[in-house]
Amino acid sequence: MLIHHEIYLVKQVNGNRLNLQVNPFVYGVSEYMEESEVVILQEDYPFICHKAFNECRKRKIPTVLTTKRTNWPENFFVRNIYRLFDSTRNKKLREGATAIVANCTAAKEFWINTLGVKKPIELIHVGVDTQIFKPEKVKPVELNEGRFKILTVARAYPFKGLRYLIEAMEYVSKKVPGVKCYILGKGPERKNLEKLISQLNLERIVSFIDKAIPNQQMPELYSQCDVYVQPSIVEPFGIAVLEAMACGKPVIGTNVGGMLDTIKDGVTGYRVEPKNSKELGEKITKLLLDPERMKEMGKNAREHAKKFDWKVIASKYDKLIRRIYGFQ
Repeated sequence: MLIHHEIYLVKQVNGNRLNLQVNPFVYGVSEYMEESEVVILQEDYPFICHKAFNECRKRKIPTVLTTKRTNWPENFFVRNIYRLFDSTRNKKLREGATAIVANCTAAKEFWINTLGVKKPIELIHVGVDTQIFKPEKVKPVELNEGRFKILTVARAYPFKGLRYLIEAMEYVSKKVPGVKCYILGKGPERKNLEKLISQLNLERIVSFIDKAIPNQQMPELYSQCDVYVQPSIVEPFGIAVLEAMACGKPVIGTNVGGMLDTIKDGVTGYRVEPKNSKELGEKITKLLLDPERMKEMGKNAREHAKKFDWKVIASKYDKLIRRIYGFQ
């Protein structure tokens, strides 16, 4: 059976504006349908998914609609556009899809409780390749300063919550001598974050990694840190969290999105409330000052990440598709 994944072409709209560059009007989708037996649509709002859905209906091809949506956009204008689409065109796609998959529990609850979806929703997480993302014994290259090293991988957008991590580092630096925080990511918020670092006199404590790190080298980067932190305000899933865990690192994240599923609070790391710099700083400090706990949580994180290995996730999709065709 050929399972066609070419509909994975559209990324989520970022920030507080409707960006047609990442949600374009598209043509030529029909040519991909000719040999497809199942089409997987990522999210209910991209134009390309609606186009593909219509082509599938013509050909009577089953569709699996997946989602990581956990909230409404904050911007009033964009939020109301979403509400309009969600009550019309998006609703039609949700009701017409053969099956619906939520990539995290928060997304499933949002679709049921907020969007009012009545049909069954299967929970199948995003995966990670634990054969690639694994602990590596490497000499620190990118994270070459600091007795204790904190890493975050996030685009410099407000919803990533990086300002709260920076504010937290003011507290941590007073409690943990030799701590250093590294941020890998670019974006429009970068200048504001650099200004905040300067205002808090944290230039020697917090720094950005400007070098582009190829994906195949990310396991080495994760392995160089002591603790990985994801301070997001909104995080549909948080694949970097899972990658860091697979590399044997304890993770401190927030109580949002996929991190509610991936981080076992007090076991593989900690979860804190978003926008809470004080709580974040206290958890980072608590972990850094307890090397044994840090080591234990890192081991637990690696084991927990194996439950999200792509082989496990793929088998769940396989079972779903077999069920669609009545094979089981």
